[in-house]
Amino acid sequence: MKSWVRNEANLHGLQLIVVCPFLFTFAYLTLPPFIIPRIMEIITKFFKSLLKCCHLFLEAQGKSIAPFGYYCDFDEQNQFPRDPSKDPNVVEWAFSGDYDPEMPILIDALEPTRSLSKRQVTEFVTMLAGSFEPREVVCLHLSNSILYPVLVLSILVAGCKWTGTNTSYTSVELAHHLRVSKARYIITSADHLATVETAVQQLSADNITVILFSDLLTPEPSSHGSPSFEKSYRYQTLHDLLTPLSSSLPLSKRLSTISPENVASLMSTSGTTGLPKMAQRTHRALIAESQSDEVYDARKPYPASSITRLFCTPMFHAYSFPKMVINPLRQGQPTYIMKRFDAPTFASKLAEFGITDIIAVPPILARLVEYAKMSPENKNSLQSLRTVLCAGAPLTSQLRDEFLGVFEEKQKIVLAQEWGMTECGCITRAPPHQNFSHEEGSVGVLVGGYQVIVDTSELTLLPSGRRAGELLAKGPQLMEGYLGDVESTANAFVNGEDGGKWYRTGDVGYVEEETGQVFIVDRVKDMIKINGWQVSPAELEGVVMRLPGVVDACAVSVGHSLDEHAVLCVVGRKDDGVEGAMTEKQIKEHMRSHLSRYKTATCEVRIVQSLPRAASGKILRRLVRSQLCSS
Repeated sequence: MKSWVRNEANLHGLQLIVVCPFLFTFAYLTLPPFIIPRIMEIITKFFKSLLKCCHLFLEAQGKSIAPFGYYCDFDEQNQFPRDPSKDPNVVEWAFSGDYDPEMPILIDALEPTRSLSKRQVTEFVTMLAGSFEPREVVCLHLSNSILYPVLVLSILVAGCKWTGTNTSYTSVELAHHLRVSKARYIITSADHLATVETAVQQLSADNITVILFSDLLTPEPSSHGSPSFEKSYRYQTLHDLLTPLSSSLPLSKRLSTISPENVASLMSTSGTTGLPKMAQRTHRALIAESQSDEVYDARKPYPASSITRLFCTPMFHAYSFPKMVINPLRQGQPTYIMKRFDAPTFASKLAEFGITDIIAVPPILARLVEYAKMSPENKNSLQSLRTVLCAGAPLTSQLRDEFLGVFEEKQKIVLAQEWGMTECGCITRAPPHQNFSHEEGSVGVLVGGYQVIVDTSELTLLPSGRRAGELLAKGPQLMEGYLGDVESTANAFVNGEDGGKWYRTGDVGYVEEETGQVFIVDRVKDMIKINGWQVSPAELEGVVMRLPGVVDACAVSVGHSLDEHAVLCVVGRKDDGVEGAMTEKQIKEHMRSHLSRYKTATCEVRIVQSLPRAASGKILRRLVRSQLCSS
């Protein structure tokens, strides 16, 4: 649903809209029937143009307005009860789906006999719920697993907050996450125990309890194939936490104490600037995002009951979390889980299970295209797909065309770009039908509940004649703020004329007034996106500044979509002689020893004499980026 944002231009527009019915009635009563449709079309176009002129006129007078603002509401039949006291929390929402509770829902793609039904998940959650002290933070340092949703729901039932980490983190990165999230517990597998132990030691934290993951689908503790598991018996396992079902507190009693306004998740993000921090999202926010996904599924040209999904993206990531942890149990759709992506295995599982829906990032699509080109058999393995959601980085028209070219019946496959961020969840996505115009730069239309306006305080005139500005978003999916960081939270929001708080997305774009499509044309924030992963420039700079001889550093993003990568410009002490003091190879080795591989693998290092700074001392990143691009 589309709506003009409230401002002075709208008052003029409403006056015009009031006049329209009288003109239509006059035309109907006095004009010959055969010319009425054409007259109606002319009158409609005239008033659209006049309304637009009102906006341009007021803006020329210096009025601060948002020229085109849109919102999208949930369908009426999908609204939550109007009594807030009856609103569910995440666990109630996940378990509220109406389907056979014995049906396998969470399925191990590599070992399909390992699966969980809603009944099994409910029982495990009930037996694990008393394992954690209420109001604490529990960190899952785990790879994808069908048991991951079980652990998340158990954490939430206990009245705790969940946070998840990347298992490729170094001990330094993990220690930062544990410190900022204020984690009290961490659950990890034996394969990652050494990193966890080092991180906890770095924090000198005696109050962090380490719990060892064990496969709850086996009667005795095991970590499902980990050779190092037996060496780690000094820690409690998940089996040790289980309380017999007969003596467990009923789930309904625990759930009755959990408000949908409570913070449910702490997700790592760098926001628009700075080091990673924790975005706090409530039960209500996560449910709103899950609900928008459900509404989207209901609008597909094939029944929601026929949807079968295969996931390989990390469960802890904001893009994946609702789709992999909440939605499968809520919607009752068979969901196959892989630990990680590799094209041959992924494609073979698509064919084996008749998968209809996947989510991806552009590098995954590019690898599937390469794989499909190798043989007709490889190409055939992808043909069951009906909907592919893509996010994390811009989807170029070339990659879109190449991926869709793999399919024999192109009219049956939808490749939909999504736009969102950790603080907001999904904000836009392309509609689930083929007749949508996928223009370059479009990230679709708003999902249910969200509003987007353009900040008119600093507009950019595009070659097309359109005006673009930073996009501001508001909706029930939004975060509450950054944990323990009042300043960053204040900087992330701006007060609107409606009295509400609008989140600064850091993306520059505009809203197409006819179709409601949102277009992204640039990025205000300094964030670097590599294969769908956020990389903080401040984090790269902070690590390199620890290297002796480095006096200044600046990391910027260069390239677009699949080619986007970080370039790290480093200034050394002049009295040492930059070339003699350090080499690019030494800098990269130092970076690799402190940061995850995905942050450093494609990072270029440039040793420079100086960095451009403003009078205030702030590095002029746009100038650095333009100099790099021109060279």
